[in-house]
Amino acid sequence: MDSATQSRYDEIGPGYTRTRREDPRFREQIHAALGDAPTVVNIGAGAGSYEPRDRHVIAIEPSDVMAPRAGL
Repeated sequence: MDSATQSRYDEIGPGYTRTRREDPRFREQIHAALGDAPTVVNIGAGAGSYEPRDRHVIAIEPSDVMAPRAGL
């Protein structure tokens, strides 16, 4: 991740979970696209809003500020 992108994530990270809400339409599309895959790799996990709860998820979040919001 370049330094400008890293800085942006570090800037928005502290308040991210207060303003970001899961959109059920996106969740449905993501789950449909996953099919029956038992494992998911979530690159840029953010707060983990769209991670399926019924599968093994490997979350990768490059921002040190965002990672705790995804439970990393």
